[in-house]
Amino acid sequence: MMMDKQRIRSRFAKAASNYQSAAIAQYEIAKKMIRLMQENIQLRPQKVLEIGCGTGLFSRLILQHIKPKKMVLNDICPEMMPEVMDILTSSHTFICADAETYAFPKDINLIASCSTIQWFNNPHAFFESCYGSLPDSGILAFSTFGHDNMHEINATAHVGLTYRSKSELIAELLALNYKILVAQEEHLKLHFESPLQVLVHLKQTGVTGIKNHRWTKGKLRAFCDKYTSRYGTEEGVSLTYHPIYIIAKK
Repeated sequence: MMMDKQRIRSRFAKAASNYQSAAIAQYEIAKKMIRLMQENIQLRPQKVLEIGCGTGLFSRLILQHIKPKKMVLNDICPEMMPEVMDILTSSHTFICADAETYAFPKDINLIASCSTIQWFNNPHAFFESCYGSLPDSGILAFSTFGHDNMHEINATAHVGLTYRSKSELIAELLALNYKILVAQEEHLKLHFESPLQVLVHLKQTGVTGIKNHRWTKGKLRAFCDKYTSRYGTEEGVSLTYHPIYIIAKK
């Protein structure tokens, strides 16, 4: 399925004001990504390119813990620039562009991305662009999602992205002569009071940009009944995130 980039951009733009408070799993993923980078990147990167900065959740952690001298924050949504204005300086800049067609800036030591690559039409071509832009020993560090991601939504509403496994991602990277420093995955399970709260969570984090899913009262009731019967627990109904973390050295 080809991604509708305009729909994706629109959904994330609308979610911008709520994203920081709603992105519980994404924040945990960003914090783990930072820990893995600190443990496995020996030299402090002088210049970082972040792909899909969004509201700056991961960006702020990079600046706080990795401390690059220069940083380029990239996002497909121009509406994200006001969200990161507080961290922009003469050394830390924002570029609005589709990362799949964007000509990367020069002299980058580290390309980082958190919870973004699953929205790409051609990740393989993106990895090639990264490889061409990084110097020898340059680092590509990213998180994306695996097959089990939001499986509850896919099974109940038949709406979801096509995800790659960790081994599939590594195969794509290894073909480009990277040395894999980190390859991990985990499952994070959130719980909500009701399936309606799950849908609100997805809307507030921009994840409803896959396709135009129109809810009638009947469809919504059937969805809630099915979701509750399948995924209801004492803690509420569950929603699973399946992050994959990869750090690779050119």
